[in-house]
Amino acid sequence: MTEEPVHIEPVAPPLSGRGRDSRWHRRRGRRRSTLRVWAFAGALTVLAGALVFVAAYLPERIDRPLQPPGLGTSNPTVTPQGRRDAEIVPPFEAAELAQARQEAEAQLAEFIALQLRLEEELNVEAWGKSELDAIKGRANDADDLFVAGEFVEALDEYAGATDQLKALLAKGDERFSTALAEGEAAIVALDHSAAVAAFERASTVRADDPRLAAGSARTAKLPEIIELLRESDRAVLRRNHPLAEEFLVKVKAIDPATTGLDARFAAIAADIADELRRKTLSEGFAALENGDHDIAIEAFERVLARTPRDPDGLAGLQQAKQARILAQIDRLRGAAERAEQQAEWASALASYNESLAIDPTLKFAITGKQRIAARVALMRAMARYNGDPAVLSGETEFADAREVLARAEAEVDPGEKFTAEVAKLRAAIEQSTAPVPLILVSDNATEVVIHKVGALGVFTRNELLLRPGRYIIIGSRDGCRDVRREIILAPDMEPVDIRCVESI
Repeated sequence: MTEEPVHIEPVAPPLSGRGRDSRWHRRRGRRRSTLRVWAFAGALTVLAGALVFVAAYLPERIDRPLQPPGLGTSNPTVTPQGRRDAEIVPPFEAAELAQARQEAEAQLAEFIALQLRLEEELNVEAWGKSELDAIKGRANDADDLFVAGEFVEALDEYAGATDQLKALLAKGDERFSTALAEGEAAIVALDHSAAVAAFERASTVRADDPRLAAGSARTAKLPEIIELLRESDRAVLRRNHPLAEEFLVKVKAIDPATTGLDARFAAIAADIADELRRKTLSEGFAALENGDHDIAIEAFERVLARTPRDPDGLAGLQQAKQARILAQIDRLRGAAERAEQQAEWASALASYNESLAIDPTLKFAITGKQRIAARVALMRAMARYNGDPAVLSGETEFADAREVLARAEAEVDPGEKFTAEVAKLRAAIEQSTAPVPLILVSDNATEVVIHKVGALGVFTRNELLLRPGRYIIIGSRDGCRDVRREIILAPDMEPVDIRCVESI
């Protein structure tokens, strides 16, 4: 008698967590880190039990179909799902199935770990529930294949579901990063409403992220910061720079990372510097207009000390220096002309020389120096002859004096002093032109010589007609010391005694 086989319905273990009590059908709130660890450990325990059940218990309990008529019990057929012999599996195929089963278990473990991350870390229920449900459906299909022993096919489905979870995880990270970046950009742009909206989007993914808390804290300060910045801008428009800086200091105390603070401080400093620049330039040009060249130069140099290439400062400094030079030249020219009028020839010449030291091409100084230099030389020569008319006794000196007189008389508008010197020299020359008598007396033993006139020999009295002036008379006699007398010959001069009397 043939024993009728017993049919046993296979039990589907919750490999991927499906069922009424699976984690896909339960709402999860925020858990602490310790609860997450325990939950993950529990899930792995359940998974391990399911795997033991499938590997050890289930294969022996799965019903086998009735043998078709005419076949013996020694060659049972496989179930419709597997289409392979349930009793005898080739060794190589069995090894491949075992490897596929291990890989499917490993893939399932990775799937569960990713699922936990999505639910616990990224709050996927708030932003990706529909996508997660679809991925879970694929995992359920993989569970069915696994239970049916189709490990290769189950591995492919688990792997596909895992890849989808990875993509969903990346999507969550990107959603958070994008929202966080948008929030930070909104803070930079001082857009309070946009910052609030961006950080709210970010909070749906990672509500506990410290970057989110920091961004939200800065966002809460934006309204006050925006108002202070507006007040600072108004103060700048009123040219009240200290007050504008005071508002910026308050902003810095509230949030030192506020974008553009340094630029605003720099802009205020630049406004202050520009205001000071314009004020200093005005002082310089006003002084230049008033002829206060030194004050103008000092003002322009202050501008250039702060900004060496300031075009207005450079132009003003050049104008002030040129104006000072021109004023100095005008002063020297006036001084030279006054000195000439007063016959202060040396002073006039000094003024012309000083002018030429400033600009060697000054025509008035060149001609003035030439004119005054000749006149000064004439004045010195006339002063020499007028101061010592006796030198006119010599022929050379007399000829030179006459030449000096001729040149002096040719001077045009020489002035009173010059004219007086000319007259004096003329009188001295006229006086020197008429010879006067010189009477010499001696001992008739002394040899007498007059310098520039000649030897007179010995005599007791000798009378000559000579040009008035200075003469040197020398007497010599053997055995006696020579005598030397210097006389200034003038009309009505007493006789001159010249003889050697002192014995050697």
